[in-house]
Amino acid sequence: MNRRTILRRTTALPAALAVAGCAAPGTESGESDGSADDGGNGTDSPDVSGTAPIPRIEDPPEAVYLPGHRKSMRVLEQVTAGDYTLVPMLSYPHPFWTVTGTDRHLVEPAAGHGVHLMLICWDRETGVVLPGDAEPRVTITQRGEQVTSRQLWPMLSQEMGVHFGDNVSLPADDTYTASVNLPPLPTRRTGSLAGRFTDGGSATFEFTYDRAFREEVVEGIDLLERERWGERGALEPMAHGDDGSMDAELPYSALPPAADVPGTRLVESNAEADTNVDDGRPSSGDAAVIVTLLESDSRLADGEDRYLLVSPRTPYNRVPLVNMSLRATVRRDGSIVGNGELELTQTLDAEVGLHYGRSVTDIRPGDSVTLEVESPPQAARHQGYETAFFDMPPLELVVPAA
Repeated sequence: MNRRTILRRTTALPAALAVAGCAAPGTESGESDGSADDGGNGTDSPDVSGTAPIPRIEDPPEAVYLPGHRKSMRVLEQVTAGDYTLVPMLSYPHPFWTVTGTDRHLVEPAAGHGVHLMLICWDRETGVVLPGDAEPRVTITQRGEQVTSRQLWPMLSQEMGVHFGDNVSLPADDTYTASVNLPPLPTRRTGSLAGRFTDGGSATFEFTYDRAFREEVVEGIDLLERERWGERGALEPMAHGDDGSMDAELPYSALPPAADVPGTRLVESNAEADTNVDDGRPSSGDAAVIVTLLESDSRLADGEDRYLLVSPRTPYNRVPLVNMSLRATVRRDGSIVGNGELELTQTLDAEVGLHYGRSVTDIRPGDSVTLEVESPPQAARHQGYETAFFDMPPLELVVPAA
């Protein structure tokens, strides 16, 4: 695909497009915009980087929204790294947003050759996609010479769910070797996952970067209807086939539906509180938040205590919101009771998925529970998620009568 082809594709699209991505208002971009105006490498060479013209959504809502296009990617053969199974994927370099605390930073792709490298880490035995706190280090070599070595960002994507990724610059067309090292999983694990992922693992795979790849991933971009760009909503997971069924070979980090989360559901005490757009579930910062209380005989609870389970997820595809910091306070008649202020622990369970939980003592029907988000999901965002899950007000909940 040469420069004229890229410019032809750009001019064929509506005028509201930007060739390099979608910048959120008030964010700072990286040093390079990777735009197609200079062919991606500043020359008229027919061999360009493959940076794609994709829609720019002006003034997106502070919520989950449709980004205007579906990405195209190449899925490689899965590899095993200890207990981990990895799904490597490659796409064109594209913008994304990193998150530090409550600040986001727009990262643009560098000019020149490169790919957006992604890994989904999952467990074949349970089908659970692993959370974003075991960041893999990837070292890429070309004919035995190191090209780059870096830790991949934990990421949230509508199409890919929880995964790891980054834009990677490459020196030239060639076949490259990627070596992946994963640390032990630091997340608390329960049920059939307890005692596993304690040793980390390593794996190697190869990929070819050439003109055919660039044409494949750029030509494969699927634009949504113009009037849908920026609407509240989300793209379907990439694991969905044309008939709506799920491809078992493409894992996706969907949590169980709200009705399948065990325990007594806590209800909102404030009738005017924000609710999820789909079905009235409690919502904060556009995140749907399922909060339940499990009985003392639950395998998740300690001793005679009950277990407070908090499951924040995206409002449409039920993607878990990873790497958050949550605090719960139980009150009775206005006074703090039981354990007092509770720091909830990020926990991975094969049945209920990624959630935040804690055993609690002396909690009764009628008690109020204040759930506070001390830090939002500390994961990089693909377009469509970058404005959501930041301003997350507390939830005021009540333990219902049995």
